[in-house]
Amino acid sequence: MTRNVAPESRAEGPFDRYKASSYRAYNDKLPERYDTSIAVRLFRVSAMDDFVLGQLGPDLGALAILDVGCATGRLLDRLASAGARQLAGSDLAPRILEVARAKLARRGVDIDLRAADAETSLPWPSGTFDVVTLTGVLHHFVHPLMALGEVSRVLRLGGRLIVSDACFFPPLREFLNLCLRVHPHEGDHRFFALDETGELLRSGGWDVIVLRRLSWWSCGVVGVLPQRGES
Repeated sequence: MTRNVAPESRAEGPFDRYKASSYRAYNDKLPERYDTSIAVRLFRVSAMDDFVLGQLGPDLGALAILDVGCATGRLLDRLASAGARQLAGSDLAPRILEVARAKLARRGVDIDLRAADAETSLPWPSGTFDVVTLTGVLHHFVHPLMALGEVSRVLRLGGRLIVSDACFFPPLREFLNLCLRVHPHEGDHRFFALDETGELLRSGGWDVIVLRRLSWWSCGVVGVLPQRGES
């Protein structure tokens, strides 16, 4: 039987404290109460899900969709209710996936959920998905380009990456990032400006087709993975 090993027991570098913090929070502290946490309610996290659904359009049922960092399956539940039938989710924390699995099973939704570190490896073959979503996840990545490389691998050519994440205005963003350099909060590593998020996707090989502020604290970005031969 495969044993899930907490990041702190396999640390390899100076940034592993962020991953260990994320694992402790989402595997031990938050699984049962994540959906009702103050942050989820205060920042109306459902608005990020609204952005994702708005980008997918009427062909939802024909799309193979992976939600990276799916936590308790909030977005996956919304997607299933909207008609999606080919759904998968990953998260670093196995226990929060158990919560997601139980919640989605009660609603009759069969979804492929797997524990995975997106910066290291997503456990699906190359070219599996039409869409990958990252909602409230980007600011957790210590090595975002490594995670985006894995996302690119599991996407089909022409596939879409839909990102919605915290995107605070300065000077709040700079203050929070300074605090996070001293002490990670539940795995938070760095909050990006809107333009920085767009550049990050371009660096990962995507053509950015949507770059939008959703609220005072969040943004939405969509990238398309070019077909072969396209620039």
